[in-house]
Amino acid sequence: MIDRSETFAEALRRLMKERGHTFRTLAVEVKISRSKLANMCQPGTPVTDEDAAALDVALKSGLALANAARNDRQLAVAAVLHGRNRYTDLAVSLSGEFVVQGVSAVDRRSFLQAGVLVPAVVLELSRLGLSDAMTARGDISAAEWEEIVAEHGFAYMTTPPNELLEQLMIDVLAIQYAVDGESDDSLRARDLRRCAALLAALTAMTLANLGQLREGRRWWRTARTLADRSQDPATQAWVYGREIVRALYENRPVGAIIKMVNNFEASLPAVPQESMLEFVTGKAQTLALAGRREEAEACLPTLETICDGLPSSVIADGDSIFGWSLDRLKFTQSYVYSFTGEYPKAAEAQAAAIGLYAPTYTRGPAQIELQRAICLASVGDSTQASTHARAIIDDLKPGDRIRPVVDLGYRVLAAIPQKDQNLPEVRDYREFLGFTKEIEV
Repeated sequence: MIDRSETFAEALRRLMKERGHTFRTLAVEVKISRSKLANMCQPGTPVTDEDAAALDVALKSGLALANAARNDRQLAVAAVLHGRNRYTDLAVSLSGEFVVQGVSAVDRRSFLQAGVLVPAVVLELSRLGLSDAMTARGDISAAEWEEIVAEHGFAYMTTPPNELLEQLMIDVLAIQYAVDGESDDSLRARDLRRCAALLAALTAMTLANLGQLREGRRWWRTARTLADRSQDPATQAWVYGREIVRALYENRPVGAIIKMVNNFEASLPAVPQESMLEFVTGKAQTLALAGRREEAEACLPTLETICDGLPSSVIADGDSIFGWSLDRLKFTQSYVYSFTGEYPKAAEAQAAAIGLYAPTYTRGPAQIELQRAICLASVGDSTQASTHARAIIDDLKPGDRIRPVVDLGYRVLAAIPQKDQNLPEVRDYREFLGFTKEIEV
């Protein structure tokens, strides 16, 4: 292993000497030209992961050179994050292939699996650099970041997750540089952390929608930390409440989600009632899923009271994840009644919700129809439940088969009685979902 203080060039020269290699002999073994190897031994020369890995194999150095190359890239990025031209310098650096893999401290697999468009990152950083150079303050305003976050809130509702993740990455990177140099307690720093918390939460949901649940949980932790550091109770309430709602669909144990609910409730910040919508919704659905019928249904009047007091501008904003339209209330009622066995009430809420959705919005109606299928399964109509659920999911575009939809699809199967699990329609539905073994009910 090499010392972490060694650069790639220093490590390569040392390892060649220790292994008795010349440029000529090593070039033959790794199929890299002698001139390229000589350049790699010079400080600051860009090195790709592929070349570093090949040299590690040839020099029997484990991951020493790969790690050194990565450290060099991270240091190269860090070196351009300070000073007046940080955005422009970073854009120039990103234009070279060697820096791309070191641009973020987070697990970059979350981005690469979705197909990151580096030119888009360079384009946005170039725009920020131009703004830096041409404004007296030299900073992108917090108001612009609020606008950017709001745009993502609308995009989240209909944009395929892989495309949305590319867009989010651009701004997740850029906002890190925007806060550079701000004192921790400045108003602008708090505003930027508030925006960053919402971007992190959107990233967490988008990763989960792509099936990357572990990566998504890491981003939820970041979102909570940023929300707390923003010192904005409304942002804290939204982030914590939204995580509770999403945890229901992301394979987290119900007991763990109830603990989240209790922990947040114990430290509940003083916020306007409308800021509590996500939390009350999450609490109601969690208690319903846990079989605590009376407690779950007791949350619904509270939710109705909050909705009755909402400004018309909030009620009308149903096209953004940050808004709240009446279909969200009906959705929650449907969810609670579907899992507490109040099937006539569930059917009434489902009909009301379907009537409130915009014709162009498909994800919400699909979730409602899957809740309807859960009710059918629960009353013993297993054939109709499985065929209805399959038709709903099959009719969705791939980009709309997000985690909350898929999870409800699984719950339909789990709600089918054990005695019906081998019915032909149920078996077909199980295969459609990708199951290879019987569900334990």
